Amino acid sequence: MNIGKNSGSGKLAATKPSKNSSMKTMAIIVVGVITALLIVWVYTMGRKAEETVQVAMYAEDMYKNEVVYAETSFVPYDMLKGEYEKYAVDEEDGVKTRRIVLYDEIGDVDGAYAAYPLHKNTVAMWSDYVTSKVDNSDSVLYSFPGKNIVKLDIADEDLGTFKKFLQPGDRINITAMYKEKSKIKTMTAYGEEEEEEQESLRQEILFKDIMLADLLNDSGDSILDIYASYKDMTVWEQQAMDNDDSFQESIVPSAMLVAFTPEEEKLYYEYISRGEVEFKLSLPQRDN
Repeated sequence: MNIGKNSGSGKLAATKPSKNSSMKTMAIIVVGVITALLIVWVYTMGRKAEETVQVAMYAEDMYKNEVVYAETSFVPYDMLKGEYEKYAVDEEDGVKTRRIVLYDEIGDVDGAYAAYPLHKNTVAMWSDYVTSKVDNSDSVLYSFPGKNIVKLDIADEDLGTFKKFLQPGDRINITAMYKEKSKIKTMTAYGEEEEEEQESLRQEILFKDIMLADLLNDSGDSILDIYASYKDMTVWEQQAMDNDDSFQESIVPSAMLVAFTPEEEKLYYEYISRGEVEFKLSLPQRDN
């Protein structure tokens, strides 16, 4: 009986290593499959992370109301697809709207106008454009309620001198210069009294601390808007613009818009009616 029991326990002991070996093999296979799946997943995610979308980027700085041209205003830019998907879409009330302009869509904005200053090397957005020029007078009217916006015939040299320093809402002084004729009584060599007409140059400070609304070029574009874009450029970009003939032409002022009260406007036209009168611009000194 003891011998039978010993032989039975030996058979059981012989089967245990075989069972353990099968379980180890199965575990290795499972680990191998999981590892392979992880490798495939990591590879797929890596490839996806490297996928790009070609979007439109501005090739140059543009000022508000400048015409956008598909051929010259854009360059292609390869944006990571993940970044594009994160920032390209706005969702409001369940409606998704794409924000970023793809490079193959630049023809859709050809001939549109910049809604505000646009900067070189920034991604183009659909909200950057309007189909017609922004009427600067609208914003000017809202900026100066209760006042009339009047085109002031200022001396050209003054417009050129102060154009870089002025901003809408700045206070300025206007001096009127005109010739005035008067008669004076003189005595002749024979002791007779006679009247002689004499012309003298008069100079009067006509308006003090009136508000500047805008400066316009020959095309009616706001020079102050153009300079706002210019100030945001780098030194090298500004230097390039300084040497650009078209830019220099765009900042030549042809008119100044000012905000007059009705009484100031009436006085201005009274001086114009005198004939040869020239209006000069000066800046009031600020108190420190």
